[in-house]
Amino acid sequence: MNRTKWTEEEVFYLTESVGKYTLSTIAQKLGRSETAVLMKMKRLGIANTRSQTGLLTTLELANLLKINSSSVRRWINEHGLKCTKKKTRTKRSYYFIDPEDFWEFAFQHREKINFSNIEPRTILPEPDWVAQERKKPQKSKQVKGYKRWTPQEEELLKKYLFEEGYSIAKAAKTLDRSILSVYRKFIRASSYESNSIGIEEGKINGKTSYR
Repeated sequence: MNRTKWTEEEVFYLTESVGKYTLSTIAQKLGRSETAVLMKMKRLGIANTRSQTGLLTTLELANLLKINSSSVRRWINEHGLKCTKKKTRTKRSYYFIDPEDFWEFAFQHREKINFSNIEPRTILPEPDWVAQERKKPQKSKQVKGYKRWTPQEEELLKKYLFEEGYSIAKAAKTLDRSILSVYRKFIRASSYESNSIGIEEGKINGKTSYR
């Protein structure tokens, strides 16, 4: 098999094109097979686009921050985190974030970042102010879990709705439940049929249930 030696011009084109064009496009431009181009990339140490550019993918950044990658994509799409869209050696495109752009975003949106999750000097260059943020106590998010209905609560709900004429909103407030939870429990109650109690378009006994 005839193996053509790579010229300096070809190597220069290859190093400049990785991350900008797909492997097939680069190979076509160079008049070489994709396998040959890929092997040359590996020999040059640029098979990994991220290693060559110094940029972070959304997944890499998410892993360093110990969050879900969807959060990073949301920062890009909704909150202005700067990124660059690049093509790797496959046809798939990735979003790459410059560490300096991330730190600028983090400074402006400190309430979104748990700095204590970020190991020191893992996202370089790390600004001096990050060390101070890392020491600050993080506000924990209170997540309200599912609260099982007790038989007593179910009886009270029936009493409030069908005997005392409470709206769903009033019953929810009295029972310390969400309106949605009370409404779902109401429509699932096996003891009552919706037609027999006059529920129609969210109304109970002529009252709007969500008010």
